Amino acid sequence: MKTRLTVIFICLVSFSWSQAVKPVVLISGKAVNERNMQPVQAKIIYEILPEGQEAGIQRSNPLNGEYKIILPYGKKYGYYAIAEGYYSVTKNLDVSDLTEYKEIDEQNLYLAPIEEDQVVRLNNLFFEGRTSVLLKESYPELDRFVEFLKINKKLTLELAGHTDNQGKADDDKKLSLERAQKVADYLISKGIKSDRILVKGYGQEQPIGFNMSEEGREMNMRVEFKVLTTGIKKS
Repeated sequence: MKTRLTVIFICLVSFSWSQAVKPVVLISGKAVNERNMQPVQAKIIYEILPEGQEAGIQRSNPLNGEYKIILPYGKKYGYYAIAEGYYSVTKNLDVSDLTEYKEIDEQNLYLAPIEEDQVVRLNNLFFEGRTSVLLKESYPELDRFVEFLKINKKLTLELAGHTDNQGKADDDKKLSLERAQKVADYLISKGIKSDRILVKGYGQEQPIGFNMSEEGREMNMRVEFKVLTTGIKKS
């Protein structure tokens, strides 16, 4: 009887422990300058998607750029590095179905040095149909952009809208300007000064893809920014 009770107790403890310990994923890598692969001292921000809710912040090692973050199971995450003088792209990870501890290494975060006349497309912006109504799914991307502009306080930019050739040229030029303005309005509402932003609408004039294909048209329907001044003193 005593042996049987002991076995039952051990089983209950093991069950309770397995319920209490939730699987996590350990992500590690380096924050590096994409031009020369040198380490960059950066903040590593990770957030819950699709809401864009901040889940935590780490800092990379200033000597070698290394970072480590731990993400609990059950969510989708985005994570990225941010540092003055650089622009970075977000990485995404889905651990909603994770059932055991996992390590993912060599997840380097590449930061592009900001230079005048540099053009960067704002990914993950969503509008309602062929209108300038900005959907809430765009907010995480825009909030990352706000953070970038707050760190790079002296940067000024041209915010430009573009379209494919599926509408009338005049209508598309108006649409592209309205979309760029909606993005600018969001940035300004988050504390970015309006005199740092020049809004332009180019319509069909500057395609980057072939309008004959759906993929090309999707590439052309975009909002991007061009760096006008960095505010960084050149040595």
